[in-house]
This record gives sequence, structure tokens and C-alpha cells, in this order.
Amino acid sequence: MPAPHTTETDHDEARTFAHVRAAEKAADEQRAALAAKTVAEYSRDAAECSALLDMLGLDVADLR
Repeated sequence: MPAPHTTETDHDEARTFAHVRAAEKAADEQRAALAAKTVAEYSRDAAECSALLDMLGLDVADLR
């Protein structure tokens, strides 16, 4: 069976989708960094901070 024909519109949609996904990823990273900062500010000590970050599924190494 021959490969389907790809149009310019298909390429535009793929680029748009890629841009939306990149923007979503950046927004997720910003929210995670803000959450980690908030946890750090309100934690009593490093152990509590680490435990709370674990509960939220946040890894400080992944954050900027």
C-alpha cells in the first residue's frame, strides 16, 4: 500500500501541535518550580521538605 500523501496543512498542524506541547511543558515546569519553592518556604526542615516534595512527585533535580 502506498504511503499517504502529506500536505502543507498536515505540516502546519504538526508544527502547531509541537508548539502547543512545548508551551504546555514550559508551563508545567514553571508550576512545579513554584510548588517546590512554596514547599521549601513552609517546610520546618530539609527532611520535611524532601518528604513533601516526594508526595507531590517533584524531583528538585528536574527543576530549574
